[in-house]
Amino acid sequence: MLRYTRLFTDEEGEARFDDVEVPLHPEDPPPDVLSLSDPIPATAVLFGRAPAGGSHPTQPESRRQLMICLSGSGEITASGETRVFRPGDVLLVEDVDGAGHSSSTSEGFTVTAVVL
Repeated sequence: MLRYTRLFTDEEGEARFDDVEVPLHPEDPPPDVLSLSDPIPATAVLFGRAPAGGSHPTQPESRRQLMICLSGSGEITASGETRVFRPGDVLLVEDVDGAGHSSSTSEGFTVTAVVL
């Protein structure tokens, strides 16, 4: 089982976090078999870098995407809750309407963005 964080817009238009578990099949594979999740259709893969001290104000995201942190760290704030994302963390960003979220980074970060 793998986990990622989902950032979505609730019914009141507020951005919220949700922790999601992803089942892998087979659950307990032998050493020579890769355990996989169900596929998620994607349209593009982008790489990005944010400089140390960067930030953006509260706003919705422009598109639905999976953000995979490669290096550094970033803080995402949604409806007063702040979470820190570090290398290996995955964030499914779906708050494309409503109030949105803000972000900041003191050290900078690099990400892979998979556009869904």
